[in-house]
Amino acid sequence: MTTETKEQKKKMIIEHLTWDDSVNADNIKVTIEDGTAELWGSVQNYTAKMAAERDAYQVEGVRKVKNHLDIQFPPTMSLPGDGEIEAHLEKLINWNRELHAGHIHVECDQNVVTLSGTAESFWEKHVILNLANATNGVIEVNDQLRVKPPRVLNDEIIANDIREAFRRNYLIDEHQINVEVHHGSVHLRGTVPGFLVKIEANTIATYTSGVTDVVDDMTIAQ
Repeated sequence: MTTETKEQKKKMIIEHLTWDDSVNADNIKVTIEDGTAELWGSVQNYTAKMAAERDAYQVEGVRKVKNHLDIQFPPTMSLPGDGEIEAHLEKLINWNRELHAGHIHVECDQNVVTLSGTAESFWEKHVILNLANATNGVIEVNDQLRVKPPRVLNDEIIANDIREAFRRNYLIDEHQINVEVHHGSVHLRGTVPGFLVKIEANTIATYTSGVTDVVDDMTIAQ
């Protein structure tokens, strides 16, 4: 990628971030090298952080995004205390009937939440982390959650379940994604045609029974 092309891609990403009304792009800096965009600076909340990553992926030629954005709440914003954050997040987790929350522990110190204990599935852990990140006043989540399925499945069974789900999905060409599973941890490699396919593959792996972790090493084709 030439210097001129890099500057064009960088300009497009910044314009796309500025366009998105859910993202305050004033404090975001962008670098791009060999199709990898890196986002630096700060945004106002976790939702904006994830939206910025999504926006960068939507620009043509971006194959991978490294999201280094910090969360900095506006100085005029009144934030809940650590005890309020803990209580609110515990309620959110316990009220969610889909979650087996008996072994989840929540602590908050200076707006940093630490989650520990065990979840019965990787998708439950995913939901809990999203709840924590989206909770008002949280600036960072320290993930110490372990996944302990009630029934341990053979790695090859998990891999085959994921591949079969890929085959049934009209967005995914299963031949483009290599699936490896080791002790329930899923590793996805390969080159996919776009961000939507990348998200879809991750979602399928996340919700597959027996999965304890998902590592995404997929890149987007130029």
